[in-house]
Amino acid sequence: MTLTKQKLIPYQVSDRGPAVEVSDLNNDGMDDIFFGGSKHQPAKIFYQTQKGFFEREIKAFKQDSVSEDISVIAEDFNKDGSTDLFVVSGGGEFSGESSPLQDRLYIGKNGTFEKTELPSYFENGSIVKAADFDKDGDVDLFVGGAAVPNDFGRIPQSFLLINNNGRFTIADNDNVKTSGMVTDAEWTDFDGDGWIDLIVIGEWMSPKFFRNNRGNLEDVTSDYLMEELRGLWQTIIPFDINGDGNMDYLLGNWGLNSKFSATKEFPLKMYYSDFDGNGSTETITTYAREGKYYTVAGLDELVGQLSYLRKKFPSYKDFAGKSIEDIFDKAQLNKSNLLEVNTLSSGYLLNFGEKYTFKPFKENLQVAPITSFLAGDFNNDGKEEVLIGGNYFGVTPYHGRLSSLAGNVIVNEKTTIEGNALGLNFTQKAVRNLKLINFQGAKYLMVIINNDTPQFYKLDN
Repeated sequence: MTLTKQKLIPYQVSDRGPAVEVSDLNNDGMDDIFFGGSKHQPAKIFYQTQKGFFEREIKAFKQDSVSEDISVIAEDFNKDGSTDLFVVSGGGEFSGESSPLQDRLYIGKNGTFEKTELPSYFENGSIVKAADFDKDGDVDLFVGGAAVPNDFGRIPQSFLLINNNGRFTIADNDNVKTSGMVTDAEWTDFDGDGWIDLIVIGEWMSPKFFRNNRGNLEDVTSDYLMEELRGLWQTIIPFDINGDGNMDYLLGNWGLNSKFSATKEFPLKMYYSDFDGNGSTETITTYAREGKYYTVAGLDELVGQLSYLRKKFPSYKDFAGKSIEDIFDKAQLNKSNLLEVNTLSSGYLLNFGEKYTFKPFKENLQVAPITSFLAGDFNNDGKEEVLIGGNYFGVTPYHGRLSSLAGNVIVNEKTTIEGNALGLNFTQKAVRNLKLINFQGAKYLMVIINNDTPQFYKLDN
């Protein structure tokens, strides 16, 4: 889904890849790389040898090249000792029950992969995360659904897939299924009872906490969050940021350096409805100024999707200064579904034992959307830190390029390190993922960039 198909959506949703995984894919003890493909480009695997990496062509990947690979995870799903791959399909090129939106499971066999059957479901997927949440010895999956193609604003479906020795079934859990426009998730035992729980984040929603009640996930968000935090959340990672022994959670959001603005008193609002009665839905994004709400889209953008408005506003002068209530009548707005964002700050959920409170990051980490976190020892002090990647270009020229995030390292609650002090510079790059990879006895950082080649940085020992 792009800004040319649905002209009034607030940002693109067809630019969230590529899917990348680092794992020992042929059981030789060395890290290999899976690169997901975009539409009509097959995924690729690069196997590591003592001399370097070589690509191996996988027939099953070529047969599925019409799909766009958004997320991937490597696990031994059927417990045969070989690594398998689960690939999430998505993007904005397909909609409804189109076969390229079906996720795929590839079983590893003798250094290659063969596709095997999954339950029939279709979604513009965003993320897959694995955990044996029912404690039966098999690795189960949460698959998050992102914005619905050609129907931005409708709540998509997400799925819990129960694994029985490599064969998956869909769990019946309506709370998880309707989580929201999911972008990321984390399996984590947030209540400390020995059963792994699930936190889900996404856009136009608050983080959701699902407690694992002996294999059944229950929505207990109100028990753990001290306030509603509706954001444009992009990524989450567990990290004890204040060193008190209680796990906290870092959250990447849109940041405070765009034309969007959102507060609790005056949230960013998006109206979702069929405004022109043609059977297709539209979204109208609005922001507050001096107590009134105005459309983010200008007259040309609005008329490009809703041509009937040209009669009401034949000139720019007629449109100038008009609030949302002046453009659309009260009945139209009242029948719309309203989605809101009340914070755009990236930050962290600080653990107070039984509750979490949100603390925004400092201003230097709010300059662009944060889209990726990676835990590791990046300053060679023997302790774990978190590296930040971000920036995003899928917006209209009205916003400019959200490209100022250089790649910072969070050491603790009070200390961050600028990327240039570590030899990093992610500015002007739309970072989608960060991975560590071992090669010839050294550790490297792999930076995955949307619509560009990956970058590699060697880490000092």
